[in-house]
Amino acid sequence: MSLTNDTPDAIRAMVREQYGAIAAQQSSCCAPTCCAPTSEAAPASDARAVSQNLGYDVALLDSVPGDANLGLGCGNPTALASLRTGEVVLDLGAGAGLDALIASKAVGPTGRVIGVDMTPEMLRSARKNAVELDVHGYVEFREGLIEALPVAAETADVLISNCVINLSPDKPAVFREAFRALKPGGRLAVTDIVLSEALPDDIRGQAAAYVACVAGALTEDDYLGAVRAAGFVDVAFTRKPAWQLLAAEGLDPTLKAAAREVGEERLQALAATVWSYSITARKA
Repeated sequence: MSLTNDTPDAIRAMVREQYGAIAAQQSSCCAPTCCAPTSEAAPASDARAVSQNLGYDVALLDSVPGDANLGLGCGNPTALASLRTGEVVLDLGAGAGLDALIASKAVGPTGRVIGVDMTPEMLRSARKNAVELDVHGYVEFREGLIEALPVAAETADVLISNCVINLSPDKPAVFREAFRALKPGGRLAVTDIVLSEALPDDIRGQAAAYVACVAGALTEDDYLGAVRAAGFVDVAFTRKPAWQLLAAEGLDPTLKAAAREVGEERLQALAATVWSYSITARKA
């Protein structure tokens, strides 16, 4: 499917629709089943395997409701953030609540976690999971856009996000909002898909590839440039090949589905340009 209408509103509507379906099916998108048709959706055990491969602690995964983990990430921002008791955490694109719920265990009842998502189905699942875990007193989920966060300025000590900012049609706006929402000295800890070189135009125009966290991704210079332009300092990153991470335990429906569209040889060439970045920065 081609992305024939690429206005910001159209892109958000497409992403909202696809992620709403993911929430309803309890299947993954950015992880192994990204571009796969519904019949190839990964079961919960596969989502768990993906999360383990991304560095999530098994005991933490077992400590939150199983359907909070849809296998959507490309890293582990809660570990990257080094969260502390009593901190206020803001999670951009919280989905079904996995990272927000894990963050709640680090900050405790004296802290606070605010998850923001634009997809009603995801929010319903996240709120249910917070009640099930009995953390709803200090964990909340708000509907809104990550380009226009529904939080006051200087609210959060830490801002996390896991493979979501690449889906935004206005990434510089996301980082400007992140900067606004953080307290002075606040920390940014995000994991995301970043490109070592720009994708060909035809791949960038594929709707399935956009929802799969690839076609909308920026190059490193553009992505980190947007972080710095928003005002952040001490920007640092590590990276790993994204396909290697996301095809955990030999699960490769993404590769199979993409190969049907672009061909295996071309897919292998493109895979070398797609990376999972773990990025930290600070608001001075």
